[in-house]
Amino acid sequence: MKNYDVKHIAYHVLVAIYFIWFAVFAILLSLALNNYYGVANLQLSKLLLTLIGLNLFMGTALFLVLQQFRKQTVLARVLFYGYFFLTSASLTTVLIVIQ
Repeated sequence: MKNYDVKHIAYHVLVAIYFIWFAVFAILLSLALNNYYGVANLQLSKLLLTLIGLNLFMGTALFLVLQQFRKQTVLARVLFYGYFFLTSASLTTVLIVIQ
């Protein structure tokens, strides 16, 4: 019987979930900006702002869990810079939409 490193497998599963979150959140931000500059539906804007807040919360929780592994690799830097890029993009999007 093979001995599996469960911590290593959990790390890779969480990284996969992080990249899925990254793509979904980027699409959500683009939908919010497209709604603001295109149709400007007020009800959809409120819904998208709620979803942005929830996704930001979930992404922050996922990022903090990944930081608990304390990996010092290129992947850890990609996760770090990607998270802060999307955080700043989401704050910018929210400020544009609520203007």
